[in-house]
Amino acid sequence: MSSVGVSMEVGSPLVVTTQNRGMNAEEWADLAVNKIVGVSINSSPLIREQALTYKSIIRALLVGYFEKVAESERGTLRIFLEQEGYSDLARRL
Repeated sequence: MSSVGVSMEVGSPLVVTTQNRGMNAEEWADLAVNKIVGVSINSSPLIREQALTYKSIIRALLVGYFEKVAESERGTLRIFLEQEGYSDLARRL
């Protein structure tokens, strides 16, 4: 007869809110990079420094791409609005 021990940890839930707006590229990048890169408190100082530097680079990359996504979506919406006859509204985006 054999037995297997299973252990699970449930992560802490994170709630992020904004007031009268959606989240911006920086806020999304912070959430994403914290899921992608974990830095242990118990790491050696050199490893921790490298991990934090890597995390910063990944965050900057994500911010740039998230900003491009938002710009692209606005462009798509402008085209749609213009095609539907809402040129004035399209110019306001």
